[in-house]
Amino acid sequence: MGTFFDIALTKIASATDGLSGLYEPTADLESDISKLAIRTVSIAAFSLVVLIVIAALTSERIPSLKAPLFILIAITMGGSTLLLSGTTVYLNVKADSGGPVHWHADIEYWACGNQLELRDPTGFLSNKIGTATLHEHDDRRIHLEGVVVDGEHDASLGKFMHVIGGGITREGLVVPLNDEGVGPTFENDVDGDGPSDSHAELIKNNLVEDQNGRFARFLSGQSCGDQEAEVQVFVYSVDEASKTYEQFKLRDPAKYVIADDPNVPPGDCVIFEFDAPKEKTDKLCEQFGVRDKERCEAYGVEASKRSICEYTQINYKSDVEYTTDNKDAENITETLEEIRQNSAETGLLDDVDIEAIESVQDEDIFTLCLTIRQQLASKVSEEELALLDCNQIAIAGDE
Repeated sequence: MGTFFDIALTKIASATDGLSGLYEPTADLESDISKLAIRTVSIAAFSLVVLIVIAALTSERIPSLKAPLFILIAITMGGSTLLLSGTTVYLNVKADSGGPVHWHADIEYWACGNQLELRDPTGFLSNKIGTATLHEHDDRRIHLEGVVVDGEHDASLGKFMHVIGGGITREGLVVPLNDEGVGPTFENDVDGDGPSDSHAELIKNNLVEDQNGRFARFLSGQSCGDQEAEVQVFVYSVDEASKTYEQFKLRDPAKYVIADDPNVPPGDCVIFEFDAPKEKTDKLCEQFGVRDKERCEAYGVEASKRSICEYTQINYKSDVEYTTDNKDAENITETLEEIRQNSAETGLLDDVDIEAIESVQDEDIFTLCLTIRQQLASKVSEEELALLDCNQIAIAGDE
């Protein structure tokens, strides 16, 4: 573990060059307001210092300036406070989340049987990679801490990979790694998934370097040894009401929006994997493993503490296609109508904001169904939400 290769890394202009379908950054209202707040506080602080110094120097010699200076100080303090308060209220009103959130999803990166270590924080006094709102703390966990202005983008895997300096598409995966000598290439923790660097030699040709550091770059069609491999992303999603979870393979991983939950589980477990094509992965996030009734022992949970092992994985048939391809659909409305027909008895789709998801073009039935479930999560009970069974909808749509 922590093995480094004694080879000259391939130097390229950018680790994400040539990957089509990468996340496209959008206007970031929260970031703009944050920058405005910093500028406002800086200007106000400078103005107050200047006014206080003037007041101190002139208080005895020019008493008539006391009142005007006091008024200017009050205006500076009051004006900046009102501006900061107003922008905060505006941001919360405009945000899809209606205010600050704290969501989590666990992540793991696997390539040819090796678990990669995501780049460690390196900035001065920094404990994260990413942004203030969306980041990772060297804990294999996505942290979304702030206001979700546009849920379709702000909480997506595509944006997360973008802000940490990597990238994910249907055909490619770029993972930022530690520079040689700075930190490990592979995860040091061994859990129920087994050793993290058992086939290290298989990915040495996938290591590249650009001006931003060291990366692992994988493209579908490349190989793991003598096997052709592809970029795949799997999500373990929890039904908290029944204490069960199941696994799904994402057709368009960049667009997937993580579950809106502060704890994992029931927050998602996301497995990024470069390996032979498969419909399910045998990898599992540690926090899912320690809570699984059948696997918690393998994940190191002591016998006296196994009361926490309360979740059960639902297995699915390997011959069922869960991600139906709707490339021939004219637009998202056709797909939505298909879902509406397959779940007519639930009556839940009447409350869906169609305009908010019409921009999600070329989406498969299952992923779109998850998007709808996430919109409904805050509006209906868990029992009602369970009626919108994305598995059954995807199967019905594929028959």
